[in-house]
Amino acid sequence: MDALEFKFDENNFNRLFPFYILIDNDLKIKSFGKSLAKICPEIQNSFSFVSCFEISRPHLESPTFHEIVSNSNQLSVIKCKKSEISLRGQFELVNDSLLFVGSPWFQSMIEVVEKKLTLHDFALHDPLLDLLHVLNNQENNSKELKELLTTINNQKNKLKLANKEIHDIALFPMQNPDPLIRIDTNGNLLKRNPAAEKLSSFVHDGIHYETEDFFKFIITKIDLDKERYIFETQTDGKEFSFVCKSLKEEGYVNIYGIDITEQKKAQEELNRLSLVASSNDNGIVFTERDGKIFWCNDAYIKHTGYTKEEIYGKTPVEIGRLPESSIEEIRKMVVAFGNNEPFDVEILHKTKSGKKFWSRTKGQPIKDANGTTIQYFAMVDDVSKEKIKEERLQILSSIADVNINAVIICDKDGKIEWVNNSFENITGYKLAEVIGKTPGSILQGEESNPDTVKYLRDQIKAGESFNCEILNYSKSKKKYWIRIQGQPLKDKNGELIKYFATEEDISLEKNYYESIKSEKEKYSNIIANMNMGLLEVDNHDTILLANQSFCEMSGYTLLDLIGTKASDLLSNISDKKVIQTKNEMRSSGISDSYEVTAKTKDGQTKFWMISGAPNYNVNGEIVGSIGVHLDITQQKSLELQKEQLLARLEKQNEQLNEYAQIVSHDLKSPLRSIHSLISWIKEDNIGEFSPQSVEYLKMIESKVEKMDHLIHGILTYSKIDTLDLANEKINLNDVIDNIINIIHIPDNIKVTIVSKLPTIVADKYRIQQLFQNLIGNAVTYIDKPNGLVEVDFTEEEEHFIFSIKDNGPGIALENQEKIFKVFQSFTKNEKSTGIGLSIVKRIVDNYKGEIWIESQLTLGTTFFVKLPKKYN
Repeated sequence: MDALEFKFDENNFNRLFPFYILIDNDLKIKSFGKSLAKICPEIQNSFSFVSCFEISRPHLESPTFHEIVSNSNQLSVIKCKKSEISLRGQFELVNDSLLFVGSPWFQSMIEVVEKKLTLHDFALHDPLLDLLHVLNNQENNSKELKELLTTINNQKNKLKLANKEIHDIALFPMQNPDPLIRIDTNGNLLKRNPAAEKLSSFVHDGIHYETEDFFKFIITKIDLDKERYIFETQTDGKEFSFVCKSLKEEGYVNIYGIDITEQKKAQEELNRLSLVASSNDNGIVFTERDGKIFWCNDAYIKHTGYTKEEIYGKTPVEIGRLPESSIEEIRKMVVAFGNNEPFDVEILHKTKSGKKFWSRTKGQPIKDANGTTIQYFAMVDDVSKEKIKEERLQILSSIADVNINAVIICDKDGKIEWVNNSFENITGYKLAEVIGKTPGSILQGEESNPDTVKYLRDQIKAGESFNCEILNYSKSKKKYWIRIQGQPLKDKNGELIKYFATEEDISLEKNYYESIKSEKEKYSNIIANMNMGLLEVDNHDTILLANQSFCEMSGYTLLDLIGTKASDLLSNISDKKVIQTKNEMRSSGISDSYEVTAKTKDGQTKFWMISGAPNYNVNGEIVGSIGVHLDITQQKSLELQKEQLLARLEKQNEQLNEYAQIVSHDLKSPLRSIHSLISWIKEDNIGEFSPQSVEYLKMIESKVEKMDHLIHGILTYSKIDTLDLANEKINLNDVIDNIINIIHIPDNIKVTIVSKLPTIVADKYRIQQLFQNLIGNAVTYIDKPNGLVEVDFTEEEEHFIFSIKDNGPGIALENQEKIFKVFQSFTKNEKSTGIGLSIVKRIVDNYKGEIWIESQLTLGTTFFVKLPKKYN
């Protein structure tokens, strides 16, 4: 579905949300509803939101923009600091601003009028006005009822004063069900109606009287000077109340009776209820028909924090109502009152101190004998803890349903009522198959530990929690290990009602621990056999464990080591600081190896190589580190000898290089002289030497030239590893072209570049030497009428592979490895010195490259050179 987009102008938005507030990310007010200005006249745009309002639900002491955003999408209550008016609504993130939409919370229509608000200041959809109208109507109805009762009472009193004594015919109607009696001032019966004539005897204050005797007795109790006297007595098993009206001037007393048996029973019941209510932990209230409280017990006073004087005369709604209280629940209670019906509601209730608690209020109408509601009885129970448990249970239920672990809910006897999907996946049983059964009866088997089974049974029987591991069997009889944790769920009286348990499949973990145990034993044996010391320390470097090899390495016994600092074994401060640094690294989960200088118990200095790693507990927490110690004292001694030897070799190499330079110079001078002398002899004796002598002279010149090449090659070979590299970008195409121009290439031989060569970064002199020696060799040894040398390359991700291919005589397989050794030549060519390919090999080695050949006798040879693209 395409996203919906709504556009409002300010007027439209004001009509929908006249009490809105728009806040930027600095909590400055950007704009607000027109009706809000009436109840909070001090606010203006750009004012700080927190200086004008406080957020009471959820309570945020010093709210930030991000805190408000994180509490959006729920009921929020804000309070205007100056006018102290609360607004109920919610915050929503709109682009980079916060929007609050809601409406004010008033207790009555009077407050609305006092704030000069009209119907047009509220959104048409706002339910507050409806609720206020309902309450207002109820108050008006109660007021009208009181006024009507007052009018009736006044009229009744006026009628009594205005009327004369009721005449006999009016006083004693035959059909009146109530007894009417007249006696004279001596107690003699003068007149009775039929209902009175049925009264044969009376019981008063525990004494039985016949009718005539009773009235002669009762006349003694009547003060004839007073207009009225009331007494109660029993007759024929019923309770009656009699009102005596003295007509002293006429000489008689009229007595009006009414059967109050049911009323007395109701009163006794009410007294019993009051007695029970007084000692009840729940709040108990009795209200009049209009809902106003006329009695409450101490528990209600304790719940609310109000005194009786503050409670009496007010309705429960007036006592406990909060802006956050559910309007629907309040409406439900008010409607029940109006309809004379019982109610059961849960409402967020306030106390006098402003604290809040969840209450469950159950109300019951009290009716007279005619079924007319005369009062209301209500029980107010603080269910805050139950609410919290209910919310937690709802959260747990939602979590349990998607939990990867099996979740089981059992009744108090341990029989299954519900399982989640993971239980079905792990065990293979469906919910319908396990309801009413105990988990043990379907999951435990012959290899389940009997002691663990008994432990579970005893804990459930005792109503206690449990935590253990046990081997179970699935529906298909597959064995698996679980870690089971069970918790009893109890009601507020501490009575067990259910069991909640989770089962975690730890089969892999069990296999893992078995494997770890096996590995630990294996590696402990290996370490012991390798004479390596094993040391375990905690996070404070205190030694917890050491193996026998470590004790032998250090000279200390295990008792000497346990409880001491591992760093105390080191001989100098710098190594102790190293240990401190390494322990910090272990706390971050880092493993590494390092060397330290240690001192044994007998004072010997030893060199140890330590491989350290963090040590974890079963919860994955780092509890210290484990170090494997290798005594490298002998190796360190050898390294020192090696360093001394290398220093001597380096000095000798320098001396040899100097010697090579000297020898090269001293040898080349006589060779140049010999070459010059031969040239002079030939020039001075042209035509005088025999052909044989001329040939000898050429052979001498050739040998001298070869000797010169050999000396030059030796000098070059000796310098390859000593010359500093001057790396630069080299275009190999230019290098090959230059080589072709400077070396002698006979006319019958052609040197070509097959593919355009790359540009590399290297030392130009050495790369020139490498390719010149390879191409020069190929040209020198070609024995075909039409010689061909081809230079090409291929590219890999990190290397270039160059090839120099010729169609020369080829190289025998047994000589292909030997040709790279110094002075190894397998040809009769007098120009061969046996050094050229050795120089190539050393150059390639210096660049960490590779060189190899592919060759067939009589067909030719290909040299392959693999060089890295990047060389450090």
